[in-house]
Amino acid sequence: MATTLATRYLTDAQIAGYHQDGYLAVPRVIDGAQVDALRRVTDGFVERSRGAARSDAVFDLDPRHTAAAPVLRRIKNPADNDPLYRWAAFDSPIPDIVAQLIGPSIRFHHSKLNMKGSLIGAAVEVHQDAAFYPHSNDDVLAVGLLLDDASAANGAMAVLPGSHRGPIYTHYDGQGRFVGCLRDDDVARLDRRHAVLLELPAGSIHIHHYRLVHWSAPNTSTAERRLLINSYTAADAVSFMPDTTGSPLVGTLLRGTPPAVARRTAGDMPLPPDFRQGYTSIYELQTETRR
Repeated sequence: MATTLATRYLTDAQIAGYHQDGYLAVPRVIDGAQVDALRRVTDGFVERSRGAARSDAVFDLDPRHTAAAPVLRRIKNPADNDPLYRWAAFDSPIPDIVAQLIGPSIRFHHSKLNMKGSLIGAAVEVHQDAAFYPHSNDDVLAVGLLLDDASAANGAMAVLPGSHRGPIYTHYDGQGRFVGCLRDDDVARLDRRHAVLLELPAGSIHIHHYRLVHWSAPNTSTAERRLLINSYTAADAVSFMPDTTGSPLVGTLLRGTPPAVARRTAGDMPLPPDFRQGYTSIYELQTETRR
């Protein structure tokens, strides 16, 4: 599967901007016909979910989900479950763009499709991905491919530029439970006046460093906001935690050559609990905080 990078998609300024700010937005990476096809595939999964009564290996169901009115929070491991999702993760321009940022050798980490249905899509509280899947070095990122136009009204992602160069905050509450988001007092100390809302048209991607502080508001509009997320690592970044996705694709080398050594970043790295004991999604974890 590993290939050599043939096309240069990013400018030097874009690459420098990612490393400085911890995020990058690239408009219209995937053309309209392919986005339409991804939407149709996604609609098919929503239709299939009518037969699910509880969250399972594919569907993370919203508590309001019914067979008559299906409501998904997430499609899990989409790259495992449809060739078009796998194309987006493995063979579209996306991994070549990632290789320009953290390559040349990169691995696939995981995929998910976050669903924000009209007038019902849930918020995602302030968090950092590094708290969920820490690695030996910091060349780890997530790429969100927008299947719909993203706006303030339908819950576009917001990021705090430069926060990837700061600490990894605790994602445990005062009772020692891992709740998947920052504590209120840490959020209060953040200067969110400098936050950037990633309002982009469908087919665009936004990329964020896994230490970057980010969040999204609920969908208060009548428009959907579906976000296909694929995460990648430098090939020499080694996970500190066992895989919890169950996907056979985790760790697939997509570009470059296998490394001879693991690269380490100095300093302490907070660890999450062992999610093999049970994990549904960030939405379920953050429900504890909202309660």
